[in-house]
Amino acid sequence: MFNKSIKGHSNFKSRKDYVGVNHCNTHCIIANGSPSSMDAAEKYKKKLESLQKSVDVLYFHNEKTESEIGYSRQNVKWNGVPQNEIIDSILSKEYDLLIFLNHEMEDHLKYLAILCNAKFKIGPGFDDCTHIFDLMIEANDFSNTEKLIQTIDKQLKLISA
Repeated sequence: MFNKSIKGHSNFKSRKDYVGVNHCNTHCIIANGSPSSMDAAEKYKKKLESLQKSVDVLYFHNEKTESEIGYSRQNVKWNGVPQNEIIDSILSKEYDLLIFLNHEMEDHLKYLAILCNAKFKIGPGFDDCTHIFDLMIEANDFSNTEKLIQTIDKQLKLISA
């Protein structure tokens, strides 16, 4: 049912040609909703916005209560598909770059990463996600969001040079 839901979504076959990181003006960041991750993601968002980039951030809060900023376990259906108006808003937009900052990959996060309409997708080097990301970052520990952002930023600078 999970795979059927992905394949039935309008964004599934939508892949556009990549034009280079220097030309990425719209960014989508998917991050963990823990306080330290949110703080690191917000700092990175402000940095990108200071470079005249448009940035949307989607936080996943690993709790069963409703969240005003992002979505939580309560918004994940039995088949692993997340459902929330914030998610619908993110999936309805087009982005130049998706930056995945979550330290683990669950079905609902995989759903978002696959269906996010981004020309280029970058994220941690999860073994079972090679088909999702265009660039995967290797690290021993993905739980430190600030270090993950630094590594991603370094890689983006390398490929845009």
